Amino acid sequence: MASELKAQELVHSLELGRGKWWIIFLLICATALLLTLFHVFINPLKAVGKEDSTPLFRGLTHAKGMEQAVIARELSRGHGFSTNVIKPAAIQLIDTKRGEGAFASFMDPNGPTGGHIPDFYHAPLNPWVNSLAIRGRVAISDSFKLRVDKDGKSDFWSLQQGEFTHPADRLIAAISVMFLLGAIAINYFIAKAIFDRRLAVILILILMLCDHFWQFSSTGLPQLLMLFLFSVANLCFVRGLTARTENRQTWPWLAGAGLCFGLLALSHALTIWLFVGALVYVAIAFRPHGRDAGIMLAMFALCFVPWVIRTKNVCGDMMGLSWQTRSFQIRGSESQIMRTFVKDDDTVEPTDYKNKLLGQTTAQFDHLYEYLGKIVTAPFFFIALLHAFKRPETRSLRWGIFSMWMFGLLGMSFFGFSDYDLLASQQSNNLHILFIPMMAAYGLAFLLLMWGKVEVDGREISRIRALNIGFQSAVIAVCAFPLLGTFMNPPRLPISFPPYYPPMLQKLDDWYGESDIICSDMPWAVAWYADRKSLWLPLTIPDFNELNDFRFNQHITGLLLTPVTGFRGLLNDVGVGEFREWSDFIMRNPRARAGFPLSVPKPLPVVSANHYILYADRDRWTERQ
Repeated sequence: MASELKAQELVHSLELGRGKWWIIFLLICATALLLTLFHVFINPLKAVGKEDSTPLFRGLTHAKGMEQAVIARELSRGHGFSTNVIKPAAIQLIDTKRGEGAFASFMDPNGPTGGHIPDFYHAPLNPWVNSLAIRGRVAISDSFKLRVDKDGKSDFWSLQQGEFTHPADRLIAAISVMFLLGAIAINYFIAKAIFDRRLAVILILILMLCDHFWQFSSTGLPQLLMLFLFSVANLCFVRGLTARTENRQTWPWLAGAGLCFGLLALSHALTIWLFVGALVYVAIAFRPHGRDAGIMLAMFALCFVPWVIRTKNVCGDMMGLSWQTRSFQIRGSESQIMRTFVKDDDTVEPTDYKNKLLGQTTAQFDHLYEYLGKIVTAPFFFIALLHAFKRPETRSLRWGIFSMWMFGLLGMSFFGFSDYDLLASQQSNNLHILFIPMMAAYGLAFLLLMWGKVEVDGREISRIRALNIGFQSAVIAVCAFPLLGTFMNPPRLPISFPPYYPPMLQKLDDWYGESDIICSDMPWAVAWYADRKSLWLPLTIPDFNELNDFRFNQHITGLLLTPVTGFRGLLNDVGVGEFREWSDFIMRNPRARAGFPLSVPKPLPVVSANHYILYADRDRWTERQ
């Protein structure tokens, strides 16, 4: 009899008590583990017997993500915040601010940086975090000789026979996934605090099954690190609002939020616009007005100002190179701006931004559902702004989210919502991704409230257990459709082609030395996979000749052209567009090499065709005795 009573108590605990939530917790953890393994490490289709299927993860997929990976590798080697990617606009900026020849001194092994080129385009936090992981991974590999070359020496960076994805790519993606899972956990506690546990559980399932997040984990971009920091900032806001309601001190929590925004700015400077929105919200929501906002500003400055000083010392401009991207669409594409070896156009007037702001804002609204991860509940956030939630913290926080989103929208419109990597499906200036969890939470709360009011024959159908579970499951399933499509329709190739083919790019490491410079239309991939200095293809051939003859002392010994230019529109991009100067080289016209210093062509086969072509100073690929 006693055993039967204990069994009934156990069943009751599992159905209604604490045991139920433990089961849900373990199932969520198992789901997170499987998604991580499938997306980054294991091909799920191959695991069930489809040996010809390709993996979901095929290496880093974004140009700026690879650039930050290059910086992380240089940091792990003790070379400081430096890069192997050389932008013509960076040369112009340095030589303008610090005197002609200043950039050339960075290339000198006996110069102030030991031949390592400082980077003053990217924010530092994401490369620093990745550099710690890379340093540890290389140390383990070298200690146990996990990766060796043909002579048996430790060599972490060379691709092994039959390998398409470098383990460093996988490591960087795994770090992003860790930040994603941490952000999801934090948003669970936020949703539980301002709503309830049931909604919080549904929310984390929606977030975990959001394909948008998993796609960003493969880019190498800092968005998921930013998502983690932004989630911590929102948690600080919630704790501060709770303290306000209970008449306790609020400033410690707001100081923590200011610290998070400082770290956010060190991840992506565009988040400063979000910080402005947060300051406006805090100045209004917390009393005495302005005190807590001032504390936030002080903590933010404590984090961010030292980096501004460093940038000023390196390039002579506290704004760095990324500030020039504000002229996107006015002076052309971002790639045109970065490839132009001329002085920044001072003739741009403030009125020139009017049409840009209007067009960019309209384009963002056109694709807002996509930018919000195709989560069906997220757009309901804007309707939830009109609902009178019971808890004061819940009512207040939504206006803080809205304020930060509005300022973020303005910032994204001002700088542009497009990349120079036109073949990438994710944008580096995408800040909408940071708002997905809270917008989805508020939208879900509003949707569940409306569902609870639906009646049939005077009876609330949400009280029917089967229908209620079915409705909640349907919401989760609709949000998970894009991820399901990714699993059901995996990529056809084991590489991110076009345009990246790591095995072929790594051959450049054997053909060129550390003093050589390879000019390319995708210098980020050359710098990352070939580990060689790479100059971004200048806008004009005269610019190339000037750089080669007077800046680099004829050390530009290769010109690599890839699908980045070859897969462009023949007329609008190559014929009369930004690559018109190089059209003969892109189209493989033999006459283009006449009088050009790199006159020895080498077609490189990629995916059964010569999609890469290398123009070299001499034959560097034929083995000699």
